[in-house]
Order: sequence, then structure tokens, then C-alpha cells
Amino acid sequence: MRRNLLLLVLIVTPLFTGLLSARAGATSDTAPSKRVLVINQNGSALFSSRELSRGIIETLEDRRPDEFEIYTEFMDTVRFPGPENTERLREIMVARYGDLPLDAVIAVGPEALLFMLDNRSEIAPSAPIVFAAITEGSSRRASEFPDVGGVISHFDPEKTIELARRLQPGAKRIVVMTGSAEFDRSWEETARKELKIFEPGVEIEYVSGLTIDGFKRAAADLSDDAILLILTIFTDADGRQFVPRDAAAQIVSTSGAPAYAVYSSYIGTGIVGGFMETFESVGRQAAEIAVQLMLGEVAVPPTVSSTGAPVVDWRQLERWGIDEALLPPGTQLQFYEPTLWQRYWWQILAIAAVVLLQSGTIAALVIQDRRRRRIKEELALERLELARLSRVSQLGELTGALAHELTQPLTSILANAEVGARLLDDDTADMREVREIFGDIIADDKRAASVIAQLRQMMRKGHVALEAVDLNRAVAATMALAKSELVARQTRVDLRRDRSQIPLRANLPQIQQVILNLLLNAADVMSDLPPSGRRIVVETRVRDDGWRELGISDNGPGVPLEKMDEMFKPFFTTKPDGLGLGLAICRTIAQAHGGTLLFDDRHTGGARIVLALPSP
Repeated sequence: MRRNLLLLVLIVTPLFTGLLSARAGATSDTAPSKRVLVINQNGSALFSSRELSRGIIETLEDRRPDEFEIYTEFMDTVRFPGPENTERLREIMVARYGDLPLDAVIAVGPEALLFMLDNRSEIAPSAPIVFAAITEGSSRRASEFPDVGGVISHFDPEKTIELARRLQPGAKRIVVMTGSAEFDRSWEETARKELKIFEPGVEIEYVSGLTIDGFKRAAADLSDDAILLILTIFTDADGRQFVPRDAAAQIVSTSGAPAYAVYSSYIGTGIVGGFMETFESVGRQAAEIAVQLMLGEVAVPPTVSSTGAPVVDWRQLERWGIDEALLPPGTQLQFYEPTLWQRYWWQILAIAAVVLLQSGTIAALVIQDRRRRRIKEELALERLELARLSRVSQLGELTGALAHELTQPLTSILANAEVGARLLDDDTADMREVREIFGDIIADDKRAASVIAQLRQMMRKGHVALEAVDLNRAVAATMALAKSELVARQTRVDLRRDRSQIPLRANLPQIQQVILNLLLNAADVMSDLPPSGRRIVVETRVRDDGWRELGISDNGPGVPLEKMDEMFKPFFTTKPDGLGLGLAICRTIAQAHGGTLLFDDRHTGGARIVLALPSP
């Protein structure tokens, strides 16, 4: 029994020991071996802080994703300034990292660098320091330490103004805006030193110590021949704190002049551009130096310069009408929107090829359509000529009535002229009576001229030119023309109007032809009735939808429902001597005016036909 247990222990122990060793090895392989502390002097909400952090973290993860453990701290010195806050931050950092060996520290901003140089013995005594977002002046103290290096940034107001003057060659004024925070005031001092070279050639004005509304009003007062340079506004005169990018966006929204900046984070807020470096690229450069240190690729951190270039917002060039040809070589265009040709050139070529291939077919269709229209126009002219002949035929029926209408005024003229001649031979003639005779002659002459004018108008060749017409006057004139004929047929006509004038756009002779045809048709169908029952009712009105309506009803036998449409077909007639063209022509005229001509299927006691025309 003991031999068996001993044998089992001898077999299992090596296996168990190997399993533990393998597990420990796997744990050591996957555990991070390098610790990096990233400390930023600003708050985490700043666009610049986010871009720098993104560049640092992505670079570290791209190089060795499993070998770096990243710690991030934000000092936020603008919102929490003063030695008391710095001391509290030191205590927190010592408590967190005093017993945690760090392999590298990346300090972002001059205040973060000074904080680490002052407290590195307690926080990271053996870790080299790599700085970022530091100007050359702020890096002087770092040069005293052999294990401190990093990226020198160039936030260059001088080159930014040079770019602005190149884009605005006619600019006569430069306005520089800075806030009330200590960092803002340091920027104003830097700008005053660097922009002195422009003073002899252009007016430079420094605007600071205002509220955010004051900055907006000052920007709004600028003209488009000025250059506005916005540096930083962390705090305004009221003590309100801002993210500089957001403050710049508010100011630019009211500015009457193109605005510029030295920070890439301002691109997209409405500024035209500036000479700038991207915060992401600075973060990547600093992270690359830290990786080289931790992997032993370099012994001490080098100090390098960041690379800047002109950066402009293409949308703002369009807004301010700045010629793209003025941009210096190497300019980075942000938010560029290519033209349709640049974006879809091959699709455009393909469509053009299809269009060219189909052009023959399209040309053939166009020619065919022209032929069809020409034939249609010829048929329309023939229909109009047929309508004119129909009017001539109708007027032939009215010849007796017209002769009667003309005989009366001519006879009266002759009688008045003879009486007037006799009175002139009498020396004692009454001149007042002579004047009355001449007045009667003039009135009778006008009456005859009116009858002849209406006759000529009805005989005129049909055409489709439209003019302003009063439907009531057209009806009255046509009824006057047909009066004698209707009297001869012992037919009474009642006119009912819902308003004094009903304007429309129509061809007067054609509308009169329709009215005359409908009146005579109504008189014809009542020829078998006794004279007391021969009555025509003519109604004009404006419908609720604005259309104009003329209704003519009679006391005749009416039209059966099944024949109401058939009545409008050419050569269909109920008269022994009729041609069957009248109603067909009338409907064609109505349709040419965009209207309709229909029998009223709800009317009882005879027939009622309705002409409806659109409003003018």
C-alpha cells in the first residue's frame, strides 16, 4: 500500500509542478512589463487634451499592445490654479505612484513638466521624462537634466499672420484677442514680441480684458479687410471659465472679419486657418520617444521639433471668397468638398457614353414627334375652318333677322335726313329740333354699325389667341345678335346672372359661336311646342372651385342618358336637315380653352347643357 502511494506521488508531483510553472509563465507573458504615466496640465475635456491622449495611446498600443500599462492624470491648472491645489495634487500622486515603479513619464504642457521636475524624486525617481506641447522657452529648465527630452512645439503667431496676409493681401488691420487668465496674458506678451515686425506696415490692436459678449461685439464691429487672430480665452473679464476652442467658436460666429488661430483644435469652429501642428501628431512623436527609451532603442530621450504647416478650412475659404490660388505650397486643406466632376468623373463619362449611344434614337423620336405635332396642328386648323363654316351656316339662318335689324335703323336714318333737309329750307326752322334729328341719325347709325360689327366678329376666322373676356357681356352680345331670330320663332329667353361681371381668358368669337349654337339648338327642339311653352333659360355663375359656368336649358323633350355622350360625336344629328357638326365643334372649342361641355344628367323637364371654363 505504501509503495503504491509513493509511486503515485512520484508520478503526480512533476506533472503538478509543470502545470504551475506553465501557468506562471503564461501569466508573466501576458502581464504588462512597462508602466507609462501621462500627466497633462489641462483638463480632460479640452479638444487638445483628447487629441494628444489619442496620439499617445494609439502609438503605444500599435508598437507593443501587451507590454505597456498606461496611467493618465489631468492637472487642470486653469480651473484649479494656486500652490494649494498643486500641493494636494502632489500628495495624491505620491500616494498613487510612490511605490509603483514607473518606466517613463510623458508630461504634456509646461506646468506639467515643471511639476514633474519638482516632484520626480517622490513620484518617479528612476523614470525618464518625455515632454510634449512645450515651447522652446519653456523647455530651458529641462535641458539641465540628461534624462529629460521631448517634442518642442511651435505655436507660431508670426507665421499665422504671414499666412493671413497672403490670403488677404488688402488687409489693413490686425486684431489679436486673448482672455484674462494667467495663461491668456502670457500669450498676449508673446504675441506682442513676435508681431513687432508687422507694426510699420499694418495697424495691430490687442483686445483683452473683456467678457465673452464684449469679445463678440468687438469681432462683430470688424470689417472684412481686417485680420482677427484668436489665441486663448480660458477666462473672461467676469471670471467665467471656457474651453478656448468653444470661446473661439462663439466669437467667430459674430465676426465681420476672417479669423485665424495657432491651435489645430480651432479648425472646424469657423476660423479660416493658421500655421499649426496637430495635437495628435505631437502626442505620437512624444509616445514614440518614450517607447524607444523603454525598449532600449535610445539611451537618453532626444529633443526634437514638431512639424507645422499651413492648415486652412476649405469651407471658410468659400465663405469669405478667398481664392484658393493664394494658398502657399504644402497647405493642408481640411473639410475639402470636391466638385461633382472630381468625385464622380468616371460615372459622368459612363453616362455621357450612354447618352451618345442613345442620341440617334432620341433624334429619331424628336423628328417623329415634330411630324405628329405638325399633323395635329393641320387637323386643328381644319377643325377651326370647319367651325368658321359652321358659323357662316348659322348666320345664313339669321339673314332675315339681320336684314330686319339693319332695315329699321336705315329707314329711320332716311326719314330723319329727309325731314332735316326740309327744315333747312325753312328759314324759321327750330334749330333744337334739327339737333334732335341729327342725334337720332347718329344713334341709328351706331345701332346699324353695332349689328354689322357683331356680324363681322362672328364671320372672322377662328384662332386660339386668348384675351380677357366678360362672360356676361359675351352672352348679352350673342343674345342681341339672335334676338330677331328668336322673336321670329316666338321663343322667350331669360338671363340669370349671380354677379355683374364674370371675367375669364377666352377667344371671344369662338365662345360666341358656342353660345349661338346652343341657343339655336334649344330653339329648334321646342319648335313643336306652343309659343307659350317655348322658353330658354340662360344662367351664368362662378362655382366654388373658381370655374366659370354657362348653363342653357329648354323645355324640349330632353336627351336620354344613353345618348348624352353620343350627341357630341361628329355627324350625329336629330334634325332632318342637320349635319351633326354643331355640338362636336362646340365641345372641341371648349376643350381647346381647357374646359368642358356636357349635358346635365340631373336636370328634368327638358335638356340642360353646361359650358364650364377655368378661372383666368
